[in-house]
Amino acid sequence: MSTPPPPIPETALPQEPAQSGLSEPARIIDTFVAPSKTFEDIRRKPGWIWPWLLIAVISTIFALVAVKKLDMDQLVRQGIEHSAMAQRRMEQLTPEQREKGIALQATITKVTFFVYPGLVLIAGIVIGAVLMAVFNFGFGGEVSFNRALSVTFYSFLPGIIGAVLLVISMLISSDPNSIDFGSGNPIPTNPAFFMDSNGSKFLYTLVSSIDLIRIWEIILLGLGFATVASAGRKKLAPSTAIITIFVIYFVLAIARAGFAAAF
Repeated sequence: MSTPPPPIPETALPQEPAQSGLSEPARIIDTFVAPSKTFEDIRRKPGWIWPWLLIAVISTIFALVAVKKLDMDQLVRQGIEHSAMAQRRMEQLTPEQREKGIALQATITKVTFFVYPGLVLIAGIVIGAVLMAVFNFGFGGEVSFNRALSVTFYSFLPGIIGAVLLVISMLISSDPNSIDFGSGNPIPTNPAFFMDSNGSKFLYTLVSSIDLIRIWEIILLGLGFATVASAGRKKLAPSTAIITIFVIYFVLAIARAGFAAAF
């Protein structure tokens, strides 16, 4: 009777190739063309530095072009024309005080352009933390803070489209100062661009919230949180997550519109 062959060591058995994740450029590209792939990869390995760095680079380019092409004093005057509260404040000042005030605001505006990446970082942390709490405590998810930040910053990426369009507009326009930054709607991404900004402030501000880029970002946020929360105790439907974020967004939009109408 022949002896059985010795068992094959486990290390000698053919191994399934480990599934490699997406590269950072692939994650960024897929955010625009196949976001589910990006968010599935975030569930595997979260990370948010690269999308924030891209946003920081584009916003810095915007700041450099804006400072070179725009008259900052005129930009401030545009903003004053669209704000009843600012107009009332200016009416109480002497002409000399007005000019000094405009010059100071112009300097602050210029600085704000360059510190925008830091403001985006703070906004991303706050929004990520709030939505993590909403989906963890309200829907029984198990979203880690790192995954929440990752979803949030990748969902911010469509915003760079608006910045790029504005940079192109400033570079090709014969008069960049004619671009109406003061209204808050310098490009036609929402219906308010075609409305009179000096009409009903409540309606104008509310309609400006129906913005294609913001809607795109909200859909990405909902899809992303639904994907990373599905590893928790309950599976979160993307439609539920998207509707939840839309409700939060429009409650804030109504509050913002009310504030604009009051002041």
